[in-house]
Amino acid sequence: MKIDVDESKAECCAGAKSACAATCCGRDAAEVAKRVENGVNAAKAAVSAKLEDTKIATGRLVKRGRYAVEDGVSEAAHSIKRHPFGSIAIAFTAGAALAFLVPRTARK
Repeated sequence: MKIDVDESKAECCAGAKSACAATCCGRDAAEVAKRVENGVNAAKAAVSAKLEDTKIATGRLVKRGRYAVEDGVSEAAHSIKRHPFGSIAIAFTAGAALAFLVPRTARK
């Protein structure tokens, strides 16, 4: 953010008496405060917009993931119905391999 300094105000405050300088600098401080407030509001609006966009994108991603999982489950169910004995053989083999690879912790 660029802050412009008005040289005429700076000269006015430098050469002025204390009462005038306090009034002049008070106005400058108020202007700076307004600029800072405007900058903060702009940043807040930008962050809020980005968060809203991210929220929408996340919702879409969750929906796509849910649809993909549902498609996978229905595809697996169809495959099991089409080849029941092959599915049982694959499940048995996977279970046996897992039982062989996992060490037994409760040996007597």
